[in-house]
Amino acid sequence: MNYSNFNHVLKDLQSLNQAIEEIRQKIVTVNGVSYTSQDARQVALDGLQCDIGACGNWIRVLMSLKCLSQEKYGHDWEEEYRKLIGTGLSSGQAEDLMLDYLRNTVTTKVHFKIENLFSNILKALSASPNRSGFWHISNAMLQRAGIPTTGPEKNTLTVLANLRNSFHANGMHNKCSLRVDIDGIKFEFCKGKPVKSASWKHIVVIMRATISVLESVLFSNGVSNLRSEIPDAFAAADNP
Repeated sequence: MNYSNFNHVLKDLQSLNQAIEEIRQKIVTVNGVSYTSQDARQVALDGLQCDIGACGNWIRVLMSLKCLSQEKYGHDWEEEYRKLIGTGLSSGQAEDLMLDYLRNTVTTKVHFKIENLFSNILKALSASPNRSGFWHISNAMLQRAGIPTTGPEKNTLTVLANLRNSFHANGMHNKCSLRVDIDGIKFEFCKGKPVKSASWKHIVVIMRATISVLESVLFSNGVSNLRSEIPDAFAAADNP
């Protein structure tokens, strides 16, 4: 369930950033919110682009170091490659660890930014849920956007949350079992078992689906009517 090489991953990451860019431009046109404003929508989307872009750039760095070592050192490339990336592990083990780190990190940061954006929008709508946690926040957000809380959009957000939660449990799924198909890709979470649905292909598919849900939320009647800037506490604190 993974890619044959990382060129495919990089192309897909670029396509995700392009999809986000189109949403940002649409916010300018539809909502009249400046592209460079500190509006919570633009702040969150800019952050998503930065996280996805950074992930792609680190993959490029790792692959470039490998190619450089192979071209420069011939048969001794692996030892020199290990020195360049600063590890006592084998090159294969080091690569796996670094790429796992990137995959887990970008998934977690995307989830955090989606949750924070939903919270900011709900505050602007005076519709914050009585209970904290992503499950309740996402339900409240979907309801205000006129989107069912038992359909594919909620499934997408739940899969993203379950992937992020599994990182807290060292790759284990400790909540109720869940099986979801998204764009023909199976996501399976079995209670008490390791999560096997976290390959690069899975991550790209769930991020693409999440961006689609985000677009539906942002341009729903219940949210799109917010013409003034939606505050983001961090952005406001950083730019007094």
